[in-house]
Formats: sequence, C-alpha cells, structure tokens
Amino acid sequence: MRKERDQRPLLKELHESSHTHFVLDCDTDRIVDVLRQAREVSMMGDYESYLLTSLDAHTLDLSEFQYSQTNITTLRIVSPDSAMVRDAVLEWTMGEEMVGRHITLQPNTLRTEAALMHDAVRLVATALQQMNVRTTNYTYPLRCDTGQTWRHGLGLANFIKTVRLKGLTGSVSVDNSGQRVDYSLDVVELYHGGMRPVGIWTYKTGVNQTQPFTEKLSEIERNIKNKTFIVSTKTGMPYLGWKEPREGRVGNDRFEGFSVDLIQELANQLHFKGFELRLAEGDVHGTLDHNTGKWKNGIMKDVVERRADLGICDLTITFERGQAVDFTVPFLTTGISILFTKPKKPEPELFSFLKPFSFDVWIYMATVFLGVSVFLYMFARVTPNEWTCPHPCNRTPQQLENSFNIANCLWFSIGSLMAQGCDILPKLSPNEWRNPHPCKPQSEELENFFHLKNSLWHNIGSLMQQGSDISPQAVSTRLLAGMWWFFTLIMISSYTANLAAFLTVERMDSPIDSAEDLAKQTKIKYGALQGGSTASFFRDSNFTTYQRMWSFMESSKPTVFTSSNLEGVDRVVKASGNYAFLMESTSIEYVIERNCELTQIGGMLDSKGYGIAMPPNSPYRTAISGVVLKLQEEGKLHILKTRWWKERRGGGACRDDLSKSSSAANELGLANVGGVFVVLMGGMGVACVIAVCEFVWKSRKIAVEERDASTRSVYLSRSRTISEIAKDLDITS
Repeated sequence: MRKERDQRPLLKELHESSHTHFVLDCDTDRIVDVLRQAREVSMMGDYESYLLTSLDAHTLDLSEFQYSQTNITTLRIVSPDSAMVRDAVLEWTMGEEMVGRHITLQPNTLRTEAALMHDAVRLVATALQQMNVRTTNYTYPLRCDTGQTWRHGLGLANFIKTVRLKGLTGSVSVDNSGQRVDYSLDVVELYHGGMRPVGIWTYKTGVNQTQPFTEKLSEIERNIKNKTFIVSTKTGMPYLGWKEPREGRVGNDRFEGFSVDLIQELANQLHFKGFELRLAEGDVHGTLDHNTGKWKNGIMKDVVERRADLGICDLTITFERGQAVDFTVPFLTTGISILFTKPKKPEPELFSFLKPFSFDVWIYMATVFLGVSVFLYMFARVTPNEWTCPHPCNRTPQQLENSFNIANCLWFSIGSLMAQGCDILPKLSPNEWRNPHPCKPQSEELENFFHLKNSLWHNIGSLMQQGSDISPQAVSTRLLAGMWWFFTLIMISSYTANLAAFLTVERMDSPIDSAEDLAKQTKIKYGALQGGSTASFFRDSNFTTYQRMWSFMESSKPTVFTSSNLEGVDRVVKASGNYAFLMESTSIEYVIERNCELTQIGGMLDSKGYGIAMPPNSPYRTAISGVVLKLQEEGKLHILKTRWWKERRGGGACRDDLSKSSSAANELGLANVGGVFVVLMGGMGVACVIAVCEFVWKSRKIAVEERDASTRSVYLSRSRTISEIAKDLDITS
C-alpha cells in the first residue's frame, strides 16, 4: 500500500478492473481509514473480500463494517479467548497498579509484539533455569568492546532448542536453525457480532476450516432476507415482455414472462427482501470486445461490473461467459437448431393415381401386357387343344374354330389384370371347339374363341383382378396364364399398397433437412444473432461443416446476422424459403407454437443450458442453485415453461392446424382422384365414338345388304315374270 493518505484513486482503478479479492498489507493503524475509503468508492459490497495481513487487525474496532456484508478476514496468533492471555493481562494490569501506574489493557487489545516478547522472555528464562540445574554456572565479567564470547552461550542456545512451552502465542519451540516451529494462526472474519474464528492455519496442513458449512449457509440466507436484488434482463418473449399499459403499473409490475415468474419463485423460496428488474444496456445479452477482453454492453456488462446481482433471460452458459461471471445450474436445457419456413402442401396432381409406379414401370407393364397377349394368341393357335368345334351337334366336324384370336387374348389379359374376368375360355380338348351354328348338326365349321382379341381380354382381366370367362385349358396356355396371374398379383398388390400412401399422406418435401444440407448449398441464406452464443459456437467450432457455415455467414452480403431473435424470425417469414435462422431450440419451440408457417429443421447441433448469471464469487450462488434444482424436481419449471410456451400470448395457435391435418389424413378430395374420373370419362368418350362408328358401319353394311337383297328380289321377280310370259306364249302357240 502506498504511503499517501488518499487511496481512492487506486481503489477506483481496482474497482474498474472487476477484481473482488484483495490483500490489504499496511500498518495496523491505517486499516480502518483504507476500508472507509473503499466504502466511499463502492468497494464494500456483497462480492468484495479483504484479507488483512496485520496480525493485530483483530485489536481494531471494525464495528462500522459489520453490516456491510463484505468478507473481511484476518489472521492472529494471539487468541483473546485463551485463559493464559486473560491471566497475563490481569497480572500486568495489577502489577502496574501496585507501583502506582494505570494501563488500559484488554485481552482483545493485546498486541502481537507484546505477546511475542512475553513468550520469548519465558523461553529464555526456562532455558536458563534448566541450564542452572544441569550445570554449574560461574559468572565471569565480559566486555562488550572485545571479541570475547560467553562461555555458556552455546550451551544456552542448545537448551533453548530443547525447550517447549505453552505461551500467549500458542506452542513455543524452535528447531536446530533457531526458527520457530509448530505454531498456528487463527483465521478470523468479521461478522455482525464482531470477530470470530473460522479456521486454523498451520505450516504443515495449511488452512483447516472449522466453521460448519450449514452455519455459513444460514448466514448467507440471513443476508438474502435483508437484501433487495438488482436483476438485469432483456425483453424477448417468452422470457420477458411488457404488459399492456395500464394506469398504476410501475416497477416490476410492468413486465411479465418466464423470467419474472422464475425470479418470483426464487424470491418466495429464499425470502428475498425484494428484487428490482432492470433492462440491460442495449437490451442485449452482451458483446465481448476480444481486443480489450471487456464486455461492451448488455446483461454481461451489468453483472461483471456488479451493477446487477443477477442476470436472467435466455442467457446460454458458455465458456466465454463462464470466465467472466458465475452461473447457477441450468434452469432450461437447449441446443442450436434451424428455424425455417414450413414446406407448403403440394397441389394434388390430376393423375396422382399413376404415382405409385414410375413412368418406366408403366411402360414395362404395357409392354408385358401386349407381349403376354400375343404369346397367348400364338400358343392358343399352335396347341390343338384350344381348337373347338363350332357345331357341337356335329360329332365329326370338318372345321374347327379357336376363340383365342388376338382381340380375345388382349381381353383375357386385361380381364385378369383388372380382376374382372371375361367370357373367353380356352379349351383343353377338341371337345372345347364349338359349333358356331348349333342348329346345323352337320356343320363342317368349328370355332375357337382364343383369337388375339380374346387373349388380350384374358390378360387385362387378370391384371385388373377381375378375371374373365376366357379360361385357358391347354397346358401351355394355362402355364402362360398362371405366370401372368402371378405377375399381376404382385404388381396389383404393390400398386394398392403404394397408392394408399400416395393418396392419403401428403408429402411435403423441404429443401433442407439438416445443417449439412445448408452447408452444401448457397441458394438459401442462413444467419444467427449478432454477438450471441450461437454465432460464437460456429465461430469457435473445429468441425469442418460448421467452419464452412461460419465462413459463408461472415462473407454474405448483405449481412445475415440480426440484432435480435425477433428480427431473425421476421426475416425467415419474409424470405419465403430463402433464409434460415439458427437459434436455440427453446426459442424455436416458442415461435412455431404461434407462427404456423415456420418449423424446426433437424435436431440440435449441440447441448447446453440457460443459467442465472451472478458476479464472480457471489455468495448467493449455492443457495440459488439449490432452489433451481428443487424447482426442477418439483416440476414447477415445467409448469412455467408450459404456461409461457404453450398457453399465454397466443400459445397453441398451431395445435388446431395439427389436429385438423391429422384427422383429415385419410380424406381424399376430388383433386386426389380426379384423374381416375378423367380416365373413366375418356374411356366412355372413346367407347361412344367407337360405338357410333360401329353403328354407322353396321348400318351401312345392312343398307348395302338390303339394297343387294332388294335388287335380287327385283331381278328374281322380273325373271319370274319373264318366265311366266314365256310360258304363256309357249302355251298359246
């Protein structure tokens, strides 16, 4: 300590350095004056600690500092409570009175120097006494101005080294080098009742604390009850928001939110005298100046400079912040995630029923359908068992027919494909050939329905799982039809299962699903809160993906960083899928409860917690952390989170949308199945056109036949008339 009387400039400098632990090494008579000056510069608060090096500090009157809640600790070698000290003081005062002198001396004002002198005299006297007992002491005169030594000096020194006694300063003994050993110092601190011992220091073991922890905790809790806490915070729901303006609302009553309720719970549990909410400078968490190592603004600056006792909001516990302040145990667990626009529901496609199979599969199926029908037609033509008599009444027909023409083969295939069947039945034996003219028993013509048209019909019937009455009977056609039915069974089952998913589940594909997707592209911009813990996470990360993301964010123009989380949310909404905001998952959870256009992408990139910040070495940290743990175990923190995340201020707005979407998951609108109606109407239209064409063709054919028949009848009638005339002429002649 400098010798100047005014130490306030030095103390102010120390106060601005944010140091809280000080060793005060000065003359005993100056200690009180220095402490008074420290009080004048606000350095006698809850968080400062002073260690007084003077061994006589306990003799001072420090009562004016008893209620400052500052930790003032000192060391002493003389214990005023010792019976030996009290007896020695009484002996001295009585001795002085016997010779007519009066001294004011109390055990607690006995200076260390006097006690040490007393013990030193006793040590030498005891050594001389022991030496006289053991040796004959002859006194010889000595001159001080000569180099002659006392013949018993070495012996006295050796006796001193063997003496061990209990003095005013404790155990008194010296080692072979003459140094005092085996002594102890009391560690005492100032409290509201004066000075009290809290520990013992020895050379071998160091400090051994003797004050029970429960006693210390009780004292802290007692101080809490007499303290009004200054709470630094920032606005931002759900943690802190302004109530609706109303007359008479002042102070803490102006605010509401999770932080307010949490502080109120702490106040109720620990019985605060009170608390005062104050908005931090700049209404931010705080930005660290890496050049100076100081916090420039925000909650962190208030707490570090001890202008606030507590700092609470969505303040993430990070290494950088933990170096500057103390944190309680986390009251919420969170992690960085991605806020992005919810992908919009795609408009149902007209021909969405084609989605279960790719275009290639549909082409392959059409090709297989035609191929099977052609092969069925060919096999039915080759095998004799598919030819039948067209005249069943004729047992020895001269002509056979085959119903498996190309049209019937196609009809057979499509009938089985559609599970509807058809009327084409391939024959196993010649008896399956039937007479196309049953009324002519001797018909020399037989027919077989397995022409190509019926073969196609058979295949389409099995493919549609409708069947047909074209039933293959020959081994070759049955084998081919069986393989076709197996194929249609698998394909139709796969189509049905996939169709249900395509028509009932709305697929909303997002362009990004994780942070890796963000890092791989440049179209979608992404950013974070300027100077926040999220930005620090990417800046300090050693992971390649996050390093690449940080480089992208730093180089983006215009800047992708925002001054607040609310600004980041607004930017995501306005960007319509071209901007993603990186923020804590708890904040994202709050946002998506109220803005149904937004969603959380992927999981959490890290895991961390929100804590209550306090100045370094705060005496209240243990007590407040204990209450936070208690609130967690009792479920009160979960209740508070549910209240402010999902109930208050528009919470749960998107819950109805979620229930509606889930309940309507199996409802299909016309847009989903409109293509089926189009195909049906198209087929009906084509069938109508074909029917008209067939009618016209048939009508024309009938007209021609009728005209030919009329011409024949006229010709026959004329021939008959001429014949009759000729006959009449012959008769006449």
